[in-house]
Amino acid sequence: MRMQLTLNFLFPPIFLQFCVAGIRLLANRRILAAWILSFVLGMTASNGFANSQDLRIGEPLGAALSVFEDPSHGVDISALVYETDDDLWQPLEYDSLNLGFTKSTVWLKFDVPFAGNLGPRLLEIANNKVTHVTVYLVERQASKNTIVQTYVSGSVQPVEERTIQHRNFVFPIDFPALANSDKVIRTVYIQVRNEYPMKLPIYWWDEGTFQKNEAKRLLFNGFYFGAVTILVLYNLFVFLIVKDKSYATYVLFMLFFAMVILIDTGFAYEYIWTHEPGLNFHMYLFFIAVGAGTTVRFTSEFLSLKENYPAYDTGLNYLFIAWMVVALASIFWPSIWVLFLEMLILIPGGIALFLAGLLMWKKGVPAAPFYTIAWCIIIAGVVAYALNLLGVLPTSASTEYALQVSNIIEGTLLSIGLAYRIRSLSEERQAAYAMTAAKSDFLATMSHEIRTPMNGILGMAQLLSDTKLNKKQDNYLKTILGSGQALLTVLNDILDYSKIEAGKLEIESVSFNVRRLVDETAAMFALKAAEKNLYYNVIVAPAVPLRIKGDPTRVRQILTNFLSNAFKFTEEGKILLVVGKDEVTNSLKFEVKDSGIGIPANKIAHVFEEFTQADSSTARHYGGTGLGLPISKRLVAIMGGKIGVQSEVTNGSTFWFSLPIHDEVGFSYLADPEAAFEVTKMRILQLSPAQEFNDQNRDYSNVWGFGLLVEPTIHSAISNLPKSTKPFSLISVDQLCEDFSLQAIRDELLVQPWAKGAQLILTVSAGTQIKGLENLVPPPWIAEYPVSITQIQLLILEKVSAKPKIEAAIHVAADYKGKEVLVVEDNPVNSKVVGAFLKKMGVTATVVESGEEALERVCQHKQVFDIILMDCEMPGIDGYTAAARIRLWEQNNARQPHIILALSAHAMESHKARCMEAGMDGFIPKPIIYKDLQAVLARYLLGQ
Repeated sequence: MRMQLTLNFLFPPIFLQFCVAGIRLLANRRILAAWILSFVLGMTASNGFANSQDLRIGEPLGAALSVFEDPSHGVDISALVYETDDDLWQPLEYDSLNLGFTKSTVWLKFDVPFAGNLGPRLLEIANNKVTHVTVYLVERQASKNTIVQTYVSGSVQPVEERTIQHRNFVFPIDFPALANSDKVIRTVYIQVRNEYPMKLPIYWWDEGTFQKNEAKRLLFNGFYFGAVTILVLYNLFVFLIVKDKSYATYVLFMLFFAMVILIDTGFAYEYIWTHEPGLNFHMYLFFIAVGAGTTVRFTSEFLSLKENYPAYDTGLNYLFIAWMVVALASIFWPSIWVLFLEMLILIPGGIALFLAGLLMWKKGVPAAPFYTIAWCIIIAGVVAYALNLLGVLPTSASTEYALQVSNIIEGTLLSIGLAYRIRSLSEERQAAYAMTAAKSDFLATMSHEIRTPMNGILGMAQLLSDTKLNKKQDNYLKTILGSGQALLTVLNDILDYSKIEAGKLEIESVSFNVRRLVDETAAMFALKAAEKNLYYNVIVAPAVPLRIKGDPTRVRQILTNFLSNAFKFTEEGKILLVVGKDEVTNSLKFEVKDSGIGIPANKIAHVFEEFTQADSSTARHYGGTGLGLPISKRLVAIMGGKIGVQSEVTNGSTFWFSLPIHDEVGFSYLADPEAAFEVTKMRILQLSPAQEFNDQNRDYSNVWGFGLLVEPTIHSAISNLPKSTKPFSLISVDQLCEDFSLQAIRDELLVQPWAKGAQLILTVSAGTQIKGLENLVPPPWIAEYPVSITQIQLLILEKVSAKPKIEAAIHVAADYKGKEVLVVEDNPVNSKVVGAFLKKMGVTATVVESGEEALERVCQHKQVFDIILMDCEMPGIDGYTAAARIRLWEQNNARQPHIILALSAHAMESHKARCMEAGMDGFIPKPIIYKDLQAVLARYLLGQ
């Protein structure tokens, strides 16, 4: 009882004190070196003998033991004590017994020499993972055999219920005193059954030596857990500062590994879950699996495998998944086979991680040497531990403490490697920043140099298109304009990419009409659809709002990229632009669906990568830089959305992106209740085989309340509708109807009783000319594909004579009579282009070649202009300086400020910002497009 109380109350505070001592040791090198030396000497030195008659104190019983395996489990203590067959027993060849996994009952015995009055002895089975153990103390005297004492214990027995409260199995051996001990043989029998590996290091102690040895064990483990605590806290602190995932995975790895040690050494159920010893095995399996899985993730992050070796990283992802599956199995099926599986995975898995370190070392990854050396050490420890657990290696101090020692050395090396890695990444990042800045400057310069001559090429080509040309010349001119626009698109893609890489791309947040943006963007491709004879339409769900807050320019850019790709890779079939609202995530989803060539499954993951197309021959066949989709992906990410693609070879593709909805303004129908009521009385007949178009109009009929009847052809409507059918208000006829013709419409459809008086709507491809329509009464409305739902709304509202509640598109007026513009441009070709554009619009243009001349006109001659178009890059006084001086002169002389618009071949945000800082009002990029210049002048001169 005295020993029980001593161990029970002494060990917990001592363990905590030793953890603190371990932390202090790490802070003092001299004390640490002295402690390691004394610990090694203490662990290796023999504890000697109690006396010449006693067993060896403090050492494994080893040769003193005899062993007997009982596969049948039929032998009991009585048979061994009273019917002893010495042929059953075999002497133990090693210091400790380690049979690995075995289903047999194992019996051990040894004789206890007379020890005089030296006090009781302690028998320790130094393994806390023994399912069932029974110890019998037997005295043999003459023909009388007596079982003096029996102890029963096992891993399911709480520590507090054991004879001696200890994480291992410790039994007091104290035979009664005898008058004539020479004729008495004392024997200890040990019966063991184990679901775990049969690892049985057995020690013989006196009380004093046991406590001294226990203090050494606690000191060593206190040092270990103290060291882990320091490494974890330090790296957690660094993670909170640098936010590098490798630090987070390192901290988890060290914590999980320490938990495995805590469970393996028995401290967990001695001090943590003392009343639930069965939990020990479950937690042991779980933490081995999640610890190993975390090690895999740490390896990927530490070595940056995703960037340096994607294929290997993918393989390690499968290893990580395997460990997570094993972790789940350990929760729902905590079997010994799970432990066996873990031991089998540990060795090849560890080798795979080691090879990753070697490959990255060879590849020149800076931190790889630290990782590889550290992993060599931990692999040695884990392999020694696993082989010892499986019974391949005997139990010794080197195998007993292999995990702790290797983990501390590895953790220290990895901590140093993490610091080195962060420093290397910082240096690489600084070099990348410098390279990005240089690249941006280069691109800005090249942009200016390319855009300046392009302004002349495209400008003159646009002016030439207004002259009288024959058919061949007109074809050549269209080729020049098309190629120039393609070159401009490539240039804009490269500039956008460089802005994104430099982190200088700015996103607007303004309210814009999303429905109009979709319609206008889709209309840009209407003629292309007609040229390729493709069915092309826009489908907008009723739930799509009228306005949202965001960047309309970037949304248009993404849609343009998607549609451009769809038309590029689709030669027949259809292309649809579909817009819907996700009520759950409150986001808008834009989809571009085509029936084109599709994308192979193994290429889909790469379509959003820079300078990548699905096939290496694609760029040669179809053209393009491969930057449109990567830029779109970056833009969507910056705007907080998602992007993706579904595709199948020969069955087309669907590219989509979604954006969160901010400051939504709902799509309304009619402000006038009376007009809305009139619409509910309308009946519309839609003749079209296009399923998506029909479904869209059904959705709107449910919202707006008008009656809708759909038939696929003219003749099916005539056949299926009775003559007595109530007359329709509108009849929409799709060009896709197989029997579509003016004769069929005029002679068969419109003569039906239910068609008389109906307004006819013809939906046709862009540019379609149908002769003879002027003879129809009333004249039909023409709706060109893609058919906008807003356009349909306008037609319906016109029918009921109601005022539509929609925003009209910007109308650019042509009346610039009396408007004067000063053009400041040093390049004669560009000045000629801009002057000709202005003359075409009816604007009076004054052209000067330098900033000095501009200042002379404005400040000295005090000539007043409605707008000043100022080139930014000029010799002498450049545009920035000229604009700033004009603003200063205006302030000093109380003059009305001129409208100054920059003309620049630079398109970077920094140049635009510089223009604003100089006092300019707007920015017109080169090459100047006639329609763009027309829209800018309309906004500033006419207020449109």
